Amino acid sequence: ISYACFRPVDMMTSSHVFRRYSQNTFRFKKIINSSCFPIQNRSKIVELRAAVFHCYERSFGKIHAPVPSWHQWPLQQIQEGSPSLSIFAIRGIHNPSGKSSLRPPTIDDVQYFRSVLSRPERSILTNLMETPDSGGYSESGGELQRYNQDWTNIYHGSSSLVLRPQNTGEVSSILSYCRENYIGITPQGGNTGLCGGATPIKNEIILSLEDLNNIYHLDPCSGVLICDAGCILQNLHDYANEREFLLPLDIGSKGTCQIGGNISTNAGGQYFFRFGSLHGTVVGMEVVLPNGEVLHFNIDSGIDAEINAKQNNNNRSGSHRKDNTGYDLKHLFIGAEGTLGVVTKVAIACPSLPISRNSALLICNSYEKVLNVMKAAKEDLGEILSAIELMDWNTLQLVKTHGINTSDDSNGGSGLLGEILSAETYGKSNQLYLLVETQGSNLEHDNSKMDAFLTRLFESSTIDNGFLSQDSKQIMEMWKIRESCNPSVARAGCVYKFDVSVPIEEYMDVAHEVNNKLKAELNSRSEDDEITPVVCVWGHLADGNAHINIVPKLGTFDKDKSLAKLIESIVYAAVLSRKGSISAEHGLGQSKNSYLSKIKTESTLDMMYQVKKIFDPRGIMNPGKYLPRC
Repeated sequence: ISYACFRPVDMMTSSHVFRRYSQNTFRFKKIINSSCFPIQNRSKIVELRAAVFHCYERSFGKIHAPVPSWHQWPLQQIQEGSPSLSIFAIRGIHNPSGKSSLRPPTIDDVQYFRSVLSRPERSILTNLMETPDSGGYSESGGELQRYNQDWTNIYHGSSSLVLRPQNTGEVSSILSYCRENYIGITPQGGNTGLCGGATPIKNEIILSLEDLNNIYHLDPCSGVLICDAGCILQNLHDYANEREFLLPLDIGSKGTCQIGGNISTNAGGQYFFRFGSLHGTVVGMEVVLPNGEVLHFNIDSGIDAEINAKQNNNNRSGSHRKDNTGYDLKHLFIGAEGTLGVVTKVAIACPSLPISRNSALLICNSYEKVLNVMKAAKEDLGEILSAIELMDWNTLQLVKTHGINTSDDSNGGSGLLGEILSAETYGKSNQLYLLVETQGSNLEHDNSKMDAFLTRLFESSTIDNGFLSQDSKQIMEMWKIRESCNPSVARAGCVYKFDVSVPIEEYMDVAHEVNNKLKAELNSRSEDDEITPVVCVWGHLADGNAHINIVPKLGTFDKDKSLAKLIESIVYAAVLSRKGSISAEHGLGQSKNSYLSKIKTESTLDMMYQVKKIFDPRGIMNPGKYLPRC
């Protein structure tokens, strides 16, 4: 319900006064003068109502929801000849939040999707049809649960319908139907997000892109790879590597996550320092808008791709690294978390596969020395430096205890990880661990630079110890330890996860402040023995991205909403006091969107709402995510 206030001079005035006002409320304001006309009879109300909806349709499109007749409108303070303010409760007018006007899917909707999807037995997963003649639909609650639950097990939806389209045309049909019928859509990729962005809040339709997984080609001259949005990141790495190219995005969940989800959250990863963000490496994109329209930004349309295939032009990508023809609209969809449309195809620029690769795992006894290592790495390694990753002592203890396949020598249990945490160094909780990697084109040259770098660190006592990889297997062993941080901490207990950007010089100060304040707060509330929460920190040091993970009590997996709020307030206060960001690369989802009104100016937020209204005026795309109340 949107409340509309009228004080029009005449009917012509009322047709010009409808405008968007504030975030969630529609108000009507007079423009010409302050005089009011008395509402003499019901016919005037009918005329006024007609003018209002005429103005609304001109601004926002045709109204499809049922609109009550004039005698159903609750009227207050309406008297014969009275100039007093008239208040109308108008039902059916669009609500920008998308919450009150959306409805859940029904059996009738399932029947429609069955008629338009090419493989309904594969593409439709629902519990809405429970009869034996349900047309081959899967009715397993367990299967639906997989889509309704996020990786952290914090966010849970109640969607009764999952759709898995087979091509862009089917995505278009689904979105246009949902728009016409006011049904919410939650786009979902590999479901590896940490902010609940791909988990429905209520009973929205889950649009899984897992079956859009074709890799079309990689242009050997430009290095541009074109693929569907549902391609698993690891598969893209393998495809590029076989053709002597390197995919510029690499993250720990690459075996499960999908490139479309990576783009929708603007994922960073360990090579952000070397290759930059996806805003720089994504050169083309195909997007389906909420109304079903398909847009192509510097990428072949389906027709163009078909023509190229017939003409044996499979190496011609149709995507250029440089294209200055008009607004570069694809950037609006990078990091938009599926709130503006659905990314269905991607063109991403890939550098050549490096000929040489080196990794070193270094141990420092203070953060001051860590900063000296990073400074030396930038000076000595220069153009071949590709990553600088940081892990603290608490994190590696949990990797040692709860890590995946880290008990044998080949995977770093009693091997590399055992050496790092050996008796000689064990117990030094102030220790910090750095993983430094280089990628280059000349093995002898790169080895020489790495040797000079390590020699400098040892001679200056900047590091206490270090391990240099001797082959690709040892490189993978080092990265295995780094990529085990996230799952290892999750196995230790209920974990509260934060992905923040902070000034690099204050990287560990944030963690120490959070640890001290949280410990004091928890112990002030408890009458039991002293509580010592485990605060773990790891992340991408070179770009200031810290992953702060907090386990209040080891071995306890129960969620506590009040505790979550306390921890959240302490962490974000520490970050924002240093002018940092509460979201570095994991997105906003449903866990952080409420903070936008506190950290963005009103004018900035208003502009974001206007962008949302242009693309998705009915609020069907990922409702309840990204923007506050949207």
